[in-house]
Amino acid sequence: MVHIETKAYGKVNIGLKVGGKREDGYHDIDSYFLLIPFFDELSFSLEDGKYSVDIEGNQGYLAEGKTDIMEKAAGIYSEATGLEFSLSIGIKKHIPDKAGLGGGSSDAASVLLFLNGLFKALDEKSLLELSSKVGADVPFFVSKAKLARVKGIGDIIQPIEYSLPYKYISLFRAPGSGVSTKEAYDRLDMRDIGYSPLPSLSFPLKREDFQNDFELLEGRGMLEKIKGLMDSDDYASLSGSGSVWFLLSERKISSDIEEFIGSKEINVMD
Repeated sequence: MVHIETKAYGKVNIGLKVGGKREDGYHDIDSYFLLIPFFDELSFSLEDGKYSVDIEGNQGYLAEGKTDIMEKAAGIYSEATGLEFSLSIGIKKHIPDKAGLGGGSSDAASVLLFLNGLFKALDEKSLLELSSKVGADVPFFVSKAKLARVKGIGDIIQPIEYSLPYKYISLFRAPGSGVSTKEAYDRLDMRDIGYSPLPSLSFPLKREDFQNDFELLEGRGMLEKIKGLMDSDDYASLSGSGSVWFLLSERKISSDIEEFIGSKEINVMD
């Protein structure tokens, strides 16, 4: 039996532009994905045998009888490679669900990276192509990039070497329940806002240059609260389709805002 433990890091979007719905139901996007030091804890145990996946964790949704995205990733990998295995997954969930931080996609990518690291059945390009069948954000996490421009349906990854002028990232969860990605895209389609690509990345970031289209669906209440914590060169935005907002800053934020999740150094990822 093989057993490992790993961390599945989340991401935030620096700008997110969304095109119209394609014939396949997806949308083309243009965004900069930044890996962040908020993570889920995962453990994998694998044995030889007939294909099976068992998941145990601290999230209630695991007991709802739905196919979790981690199980989906394992199934797609098994089908593509012809390999059978008995996989047990343990997850300690820290990244909020339906938050726009890519937690589920990162968990699924960790499954693919674990399996392929063990079996070495696919080269990097093939694994990246396979990951797009699991979910739109999964290729970014499979690529292992810390910052990348992401286009297409999330399958075009352009890694960027960078030195951020920000040392800390703080997260804030907007009041109410998490945001369904599908529902958010459907609502955005109804707005018909038109598509315009993002400019090249430049620092300090300016909100007027790197905006998230999904902010059009949000009230300004959360942003106004965050603005009270910002210096002139700080950057704040909604991540993904929501519901988490983030603040990039040169200093650590300690906030009494009720929706404050936490503040961490950006460069702690291993």
